[in-house]
Amino acid sequence: MKPTSKPTNISNAVPESATILAVASSFFYAAPKKCPSSDLRLNLSMVGILTAIILLVLVTTGAVWAQPGKSSVTQSVTIEVKPITRLAVTGNPNPLIINDAVPGSNLSSVSDENTKYSLTTNLDNMKIVASISDRMPGGTKLMVRLSSSKAASTGLVDVSDALSPVDVVTGLSKASDMNQAISYTFAANSDVDEIPTQTRVVTLTLTN
Repeated sequence: MKPTSKPTNISNAVPESATILAVASSFFYAAPKKCPSSDLRLNLSMVGILTAIILLVLVTTGAVWAQPGKSSVTQSVTIEVKPITRLAVTGNPNPLIINDAVPGSNLSSVSDENTKYSLTTNLDNMKIVASISDRMPGGTKLMVRLSSSKAASTGLVDVSDALSPVDVVTGLSKASDMNQAISYTFAANSDVDEIPTQTRVVTLTLTN
């Protein structure tokens, strides 16, 4: 007795398009060979439809198989680093109010060191400059000092008339400095009359 062979799974053995062609062909050849004229016209119409289906399958399958596969692709990545000059402060100093004096002294002063600054720059030969919005009243001074761990502080700088910027930190190059102290000192001569509350705006700028 001959061993029985297992049937072959057509869908796994041949491409899907070949399966479609086989089904279409079997359907076509299963049509009766002898038939009336009306059946003949119907069969001829079916022949045309099946022929169109076969051609469409062949063209589509050929187009898919003709496309080469790719194992790698390329992308263009554009990069750039622009000049960076960032300066920030923690807020405003407390009001500088002179309400007492040392007997016999010609000058009274008050200071505040409650604010700090931080900076980042990727440039060389940078500095911090300070300017004031309006001149200070006669007989008074406003001075500012910025400490620095990465450059040179110019110490306590008088900005009373600094409508044009003056240097307060110099020699900054590709630096990042965090939480450095800002100190303000307000001084008045002993013969200065009472001065009502006033405000001045001090601008700090990181520049070259």
